[in-house]
Amino acid sequence: MEKKEKVLGIVLIVLGIFFYLHSSVFLSYFSHRNDFAHLYLAGFLAERGGDFFDPALMLKTHKALSISTGLNPFVYPPFFALLLIPLAWFSYDTAWTLFFLLSHAAYLAALALTVQFLCKPGENRLLWWGVLLGLSACFYPLPRTFSAGQMNTFILLVLTSAWFLHTRRWHRTAGAVLGLGVAIKVAPAFLLLFFAWKGRWQTVLAGALTLALTVAISLAWCGPQRHSAFLQETRQMAYGSSTWAQFNQHYHVEPHNQAPSALWYRLLTQNPSTTGIANRPTLAKALSILTALAIVAALLRLTLAGNRHETFREYSLWLIAMLLLPSLCWDHYLVQTIPILAFSLHQAWTRETRWLLPLALGLGLLAIPYYYDAPLFKQGWMTLFMAVKLLGLGLVTAFIIHNSAPPVPTASGTQNMLGQP
Repeated sequence: MEKKEKVLGIVLIVLGIFFYLHSSVFLSYFSHRNDFAHLYLAGFLAERGGDFFDPALMLKTHKALSISTGLNPFVYPPFFALLLIPLAWFSYDTAWTLFFLLSHAAYLAALALTVQFLCKPGENRLLWWGVLLGLSACFYPLPRTFSAGQMNTFILLVLTSAWFLHTRRWHRTAGAVLGLGVAIKVAPAFLLLFFAWKGRWQTVLAGALTLALTVAISLAWCGPQRHSAFLQETRQMAYGSSTWAQFNQHYHVEPHNQAPSALWYRLLTQNPSTTGIANRPTLAKALSILTALAIVAALLRLTLAGNRHETFREYSLWLIAMLLLPSLCWDHYLVQTIPILAFSLHQAWTRETRWLLPLALGLGLLAIPYYYDAPLFKQGWMTLFMAVKLLGLGLVTAFIIHNSAPPVPTASGTQNMLGQP
């Protein structure tokens, strides 16, 4: 069996590398780069004392630098703009190449950490490298991330690093990594709540102190005006709307948005993107809030408060909730679920499991390319089909829940961090 696993791992690695290079490197490098544009401009303006939250200045600078790609608003914490300053030391095209390479390096580092904490001693790691590279080769959100110049692989590295450090009992360092992640993008703060729920206060305190340090640095560099502008920007993204008025963009109903809130708004409103079965925005908002509350209630019920025996299953459920609770979840955000998918496949391979068919269907729906903008899906009940990735993630989540196992003590009395026998 071990020899067969080794051969299978080698085959998957070779095929995975080939198709990964084709879809996520060669094709993605020459793609639209829209999201990278506002990252580059934020670093450019931060170095020169400009307001990277000012849409007029961003558009003016975009034109002055003759950047041919599209432009979105910069909606990240001010400290992140300071981290982007080194990109502005290079031309736009050179900076894109550096960012593109770093994105791939972050992704491969996240895969390495996933293999580290996924595999038990004596397990064939070559096989799981093959599985992860094979999954990467056909996972459509991945080339979408690279081609747009998105931050997902860096956030993925933050999330996997935090768990890896936690399993090695470096709790303060894990918290510091998450704190730095929050200074880049607010969402990882939800994982600090996970460690608070589990009573890991050293992790939470280290995360809070790291975040406070980054805010102090950005206040000293940018001044309070930038932070005030950031708060004003976030107010325009109130739950259930995610609308940046100055750009006339309605992201809460865009086809690629896979949040539960987007499903309700597309189905129950007449909006710039779709025509639902009714025009009941109040009902859509109410259902969005009720869905979020239901997710939180289920999450707290499925994970144990104050129990120091954390499992990756619990971490996975909190990570899934982190993605689904906001009213904006672009389909390329699902790159952050790669360790969760690996964990599910590992469960299916190494133990007797149930719900294998839903897992296979969920993986397929998450991985395949999909034409969200098809006119067929923009009318009435057919708008439900825009949420196909949400359905896929729901099936994977159901598999994880139905195959849960209680904490299993090892010979030394410590907890198996994956929650597996």
